[in-house]
Amino acid sequence: MISQTAAFDVLADRFGIEVVDADTKELLGRHKVAPSQLLPIVIAPDGRRRLLPARWGFRPPPSRYGKIAPTHVRADVVVTRQVFRDTLRFTRCLVPADGFYEWTSVPGQRRKQPYFFRLKGGKLFAFAGLYTPPHPGEDMSATFAIITTIANEVAAPIHRMPVLLDPSDERRWLNPFFVTPTDVLRCLLPLHAECMEVYPVSTLVSSPQNERSQLVEPASTTLGEARKAEGWGMMVTGGDRLLDDLVRPPQ
Repeated sequence: MISQTAAFDVLADRFGIEVVDADTKELLGRHKVAPSQLLPIVIAPDGRRRLLPARWGFRPPPSRYGKIAPTHVRADVVVTRQVFRDTLRFTRCLVPADGFYEWTSVPGQRRKQPYFFRLKGGKLFAFAGLYTPPHPGEDMSATFAIITTIANEVAAPIHRMPVLLDPSDERRWLNPFFVTPTDVLRCLLPLHAECMEVYPVSTLVSSPQNERSQLVEPASTTLGEARKAEGWGMMVTGGDRLLDDLVRPPQ
């Protein structure tokens, strides 16, 4: 799940939005967005940045009516599977957010502990995404998935993390003239750990009925204890190897 609480004016200014689809503003300002729900994404097929409502769960044209709708796609998969290779070339998107949730096991407890990951200071950022355009004639909304990469030191215990784009990479990721893997795959390396922070939050976030600002507030569990229990802070390497794997032509 992710958090997307920014007001429209803030989001539009941060991402340079020029076109807004009807009803998109109503989707903003939520502390918890789950897979299958609608939320705004940023696209720029003609160079102008547009805010488009899209459903979280990627449904490419051959299987738009199928049951499989991945919410996340591995960075190394987007260049090896045909369905994602075509989308990588032509329909990349930004998914605005101010944080995301992950759950980890707690020794001796059945209930998992949720954690909230964000940029230091709570700044707005964008996940790297792939999307499928809407099909009004079929009454099908746009859909999208978030790309994942190897975890940095902050996110190490969850093994993989969503791609938080460096602001300097957002323009490249949306540029419709960059259509080869080597043009854009450098954007999919993990964000530098020193840019991020993580802290435990209330288990109320695990309940579908809860939607309130308290969900992103730090819980009483001490982060030091959690890190010690879960191995938080281990060093992660392999960014160069990941990049080599990404740009290697598919067999």
